[in-house]
Amino acid sequence: MSKRLIITVGDARVGKSTVIKLLLEMLAQQEKRIKVYNQESFPVFKAYEELATIKKFNLLNDDADAMTDDLNHPELDVMIVDMPGQDIEKIIQYIESASLFEVGLKFGWILTFIQPISHRTDCIYYLNEIMQTATNNANYVVVKNYHFAPEFREYEEKIRKNLLMIGGTEIELTALHRNHYQAMEKSGKPYSQVCQDLSIILFWRSFIFQWIKKFRDSVMNNNLAIKYLGLD
Repeated sequence: MSKRLIITVGDARVGKSTVIKLLLEMLAQQEKRIKVYNQESFPVFKAYEELATIKKFNLLNDDADAMTDDLNHPELDVMIVDMPGQDIEKIIQYIESASLFEVGLKFGWILTFIQPISHRTDCIYYLNEIMQTATNNANYVVVKNYHFAPEFREYEEKIRKNLLMIGGTEIELTALHRNHYQAMEKSGKPYSQVCQDLSIILFWRSFIFQWIKKFRDSVMNNNLAIKYLGLD
């Protein structure tokens, strides 16, 4: 079983942290040993501290070096780095300065970039930049986030073919009503536990349960996604 370094890239507020939370629970169910590096200044992953080691970092200081050091950590199966949005140039600079491809290979890690996309053209730019930088040194998972768009024409027309040609794959995050999402976040619990939270009305919990299930089905029905996200 290979170790997985999973790095989120993409625009701000496009669903990176949401996808990590959904993925964290799937990994924890398989008893994977997980560490998450979080760029945010507020505790985005506080509810998940029992499932993974959570550490904040700043891409511009020595905290970023700690991420590289953890690649030589024998007690980790999966490391997830939630990169800041709208900083693709700094992300690429870090990857190159840290010799991330070479260091990961040395210690037996396989790199996956996961990028949620919306209708914004910035998503295409970020994805194209990371693909040109990493080429076949990484795997790629695109998450179509239907909260933002019913279709992804820019992505389909400009970059999807190239993504698939280098072995990338797609999964889907279906739309969830804003009120349901806000209630889920306000609960301060892991998403799956929200489905048993009696303070949230049953009707909403039912939609949240189906939303989680559809995401998991999208991943587990995709053999490449299973492999790339460390769920094999």
